[in-house]
Amino acid sequence: KPGKNYCLNHSEYDIKVTLVPSKLLLKGKAQIIYANNSPDTLNTIVMRLYPDLYKKGAARDFALDPADINDGVIISYLSIDDQEIDVDLNESAIKRSGTNMTINLDTPLNPGHTIDLVIDWRYRLPLKRPVRTGAYSDSAFFIAYWYPQIAVYDDIDGWDMINYDGLVEYYNDFSDFEVEITAPDDYLVWATGELQNADEILSDETFKQLEKARNSDEVIHVVDRENLATMSHFEDSNPHKWEYTADYIPDFAFAAANYFLWDATSANVDENEDRRVLINAVYPPESPDFHEVAQISKKILEYMSIKFPGVPYPYQVMTAFNRPGSARGGGMEFPMMINDGSHATRAKTVGLTIHEIAHTYFPFYLGTNERKYSFMDEGWAHMFPFIIQPVLEPASDPISSSVKTYTARAGQESELPMMIPSNSLGRASYRIAAYNRPGIAYHILREMLGEETFDKALREFIDRWHGKHPIPYDFFFTFNQVVGEDLAWFWKPWFFEHGYPDIAISGVEVADQLIKVKVAKKGNIPVPVKLTAYFADSTKNEVSRTAAVWRNGNSEITIEIPGNSDLLKLELGSGHIPDVNRDNDVFIP
Repeated sequence: KPGKNYCLNHSEYDIKVTLVPSKLLLKGKAQIIYANNSPDTLNTIVMRLYPDLYKKGAARDFALDPADINDGVIISYLSIDDQEIDVDLNESAIKRSGTNMTINLDTPLNPGHTIDLVIDWRYRLPLKRPVRTGAYSDSAFFIAYWYPQIAVYDDIDGWDMINYDGLVEYYNDFSDFEVEITAPDDYLVWATGELQNADEILSDETFKQLEKARNSDEVIHVVDRENLATMSHFEDSNPHKWEYTADYIPDFAFAAANYFLWDATSANVDENEDRRVLINAVYPPESPDFHEVAQISKKILEYMSIKFPGVPYPYQVMTAFNRPGSARGGGMEFPMMINDGSHATRAKTVGLTIHEIAHTYFPFYLGTNERKYSFMDEGWAHMFPFIIQPVLEPASDPISSSVKTYTARAGQESELPMMIPSNSLGRASYRIAAYNRPGIAYHILREMLGEETFDKALREFIDRWHGKHPIPYDFFFTFNQVVGEDLAWFWKPWFFEHGYPDIAISGVEVADQLIKVKVAKKGNIPVPVKLTAYFADSTKNEVSRTAAVWRNGNSEITIEIPGNSDLLKLELGSGHIPDVNRDNDVFIP
């Protein structure tokens, strides 16, 4: 549990930003009140300038289109406590390296004190390859990783100095935001937080539709094709200033487009308090799947809030943005927003929506360090569809596809343990370590502990650590406490060790009415055991054991299956159990 002296530093952002689509330009001014709640005196402030990923000469985890390479973030003004800093000449005060900017303080920031930082900046948005952010057409934008952000200072690493090179994502403090977004008069804007002046920008009829959606179980078309054709969804034709606020969240993103449809509905996420969440789905008219995403999102929020993990969705809004372009089928998460491509099948649309909304809990609600331990958020988001997707799309089987992907890589030289910090992993290692391996590990653990016990432990972890910065050991030890068992025998091979899952049929003894099967654990990764016996009369018997059969460190078990001498074949395993060598999984008398 967090100790009595546990503390987090905190920022209050007051940002005014202008989007200029014709120039692919974003320019803004921010006032940031930063509170040092730690017991340490801070002599520096570290800020993140994420758009410097596109700066000429920057280190990147993958190639970008040369047309998107630019001068990075241009800072035109910077002051701390009303003392202006010359960002061009004062090299002793400021150092920029990668996407980090370190500011040396003339007056140290003592514990319990604050500083007032003001910064003006601008940069050019990427168009050819927008990495989680940028222009998806000449009039559709998703803006993330965009404002100068104060990095995390914690009691583990001090300042988080890990550069953003494009692959690893979040580790942010919880902050308060007041953001004013200026956009051209024909643009709609959606953002993290709650819109404060919808009645000033939207026409009376459009505003009524939005308010109706806040308490509706049906999907309301807030902006439809007719609105777009006549521009009847706006109050006036002036450039609009959209005012959004959000408190105690780890990041802020927004989207803008002048040709998107806007669907909205709501979900009751807390039946005890009758608390409803506004759900938006915004998408181009030609989108093949997003006409259904508002309703899909509603079902997902209700399931996550009531059943698994059984923690009410913690925010007021969820907006799903559909980025244009058939080739962009992946997704990306932000607090209260997801940025998803389209898919050709409903199952993939459902799975992607579940995955991105699951990030609401991991990393946003919990504040985990995805830069070092991506399995603490991507792994959970990968596992959530295992449970929820078959409910919404019964014919789908996300577990099998994930097991197949993991098995194909498990134990190879580039397949690395999850506890190796994510920023140390290359692209060849990252996907398995962040997504498939942890997602399957969580699934196997839930099957082993039982849904009730596992879900209780997960809710306790969320309850203890939401709004803080838990590390993996906080997760491991919380589960150990709630379950009442030292699960090190499971944590160690799955999360800390090189290795692979491989179980095999090592011996068979057929008696009159009983088949004794010896199953050997040849790999170090503990997995469940499933045996299927096929008989000459076209019948079969199945016996399953959870991964708990390996908790004592044994390398072999014996399983008895009712049957007779008419045995045709024994098969070990299933599509839901990873096993790198299927050749030793079959016995034929």
